[in-house]
Amino acid sequence: MKSTVFYPFYDPYRNGNILSMPAKVVISLVFGMGYILLQYLAMPKKAVFFDQSIWVLGAIISTSIIALYATTMAFRKSLETINRIEGTGRLSQGIVEVWMQDGRFLLAGAGFATLNISVGHLLGVPTDLRGSVPALAMIYVGFFLSGFFAGMGLLSIISVIALHLRFAPHIQYALNPDNPDGSGGIGSLGDTLWFFASLIGAVGVLVSVFLVNVEWSYLYKGYGQVLFMLWLGLPYTFAISVVLVPGLAVRRQVRDYKSFRKKQLKEEEARLFNSFKQFEEAPDEEIIAAKREINERLENIQTQMEKLRKMRNSHIDNKS
Repeated sequence: MKSTVFYPFYDPYRNGNILSMPAKVVISLVFGMGYILLQYLAMPKKAVFFDQSIWVLGAIISTSIIALYATTMAFRKSLETINRIEGTGRLSQGIVEVWMQDGRFLLAGAGFATLNISVGHLLGVPTDLRGSVPALAMIYVGFFLSGFFAGMGLLSIISVIALHLRFAPHIQYALNPDNPDGSGGIGSLGDTLWFFASLIGAVGVLVSVFLVNVEWSYLYKGYGQVLFMLWLGLPYTFAISVVLVPGLAVRRQVRDYKSFRKKQLKEEEARLFNSFKQFEEAPDEEIIAAKREINERLENIQTQMEKLRKMRNSHIDNKS
């Protein structure tokens, strides 16, 4: 089995080492706090910086970066689990090598940054910032940085969904009802998706605070209101999608597995009940031994049926 590795340019593997978590936190704070400081110094009216929550844009930048690092670490663990279950590593290797190249990350970041700048421009930069070229320039820099890191995160979301959709048809061959996670051995994959969603939701809360508190110049226009609502709901849409889309695909495969396995167990149970007919012609000692063996097998079947019933269909389903 070929091991699939994922070390993008922002989290490289060099000389046997990767960036430590403190280093990642420092990087995120340098970008976010650096922007906050420069934007504050450029503001002609300092009160506007706080009254309209302009500083939140720096928090969005820092949170997006640290979320990108956190999801990268979680994604690596998912790759390990999928490689172990799938066996060959081909599924994950295809996604990483095609979808998650450094060039694609940069392209996704630049593309979404451009889109974010366009949306901010169409919503209308607050009037209080237009009177100062440095303040106006810095707000666009903030749009770019927040959009750039969010764009790389968006590519990660799409890649994660694609990986799970490609992996879902192979789940049936690896499910184990005896696994204590209650999900047939794939519970860690679902936990990772919920973790992704929580990080996206955290960024979404900051985006909501920023959008609602800023006094957009063109929000009174029809297209401005549409853009505002779309941008407000976009992070939450991604948060739901990264959990729901793979969950529905996994649920279908697990249900098929459980139906097939239940059918096998019921057929075996029927054969065991029919085997009682042979006892009429057998000596008493043989009857007692055979009945004991059959009862044990029937009890085991009932145990397996109960485990199948309790096993979750996916990470979006409650435990039975």
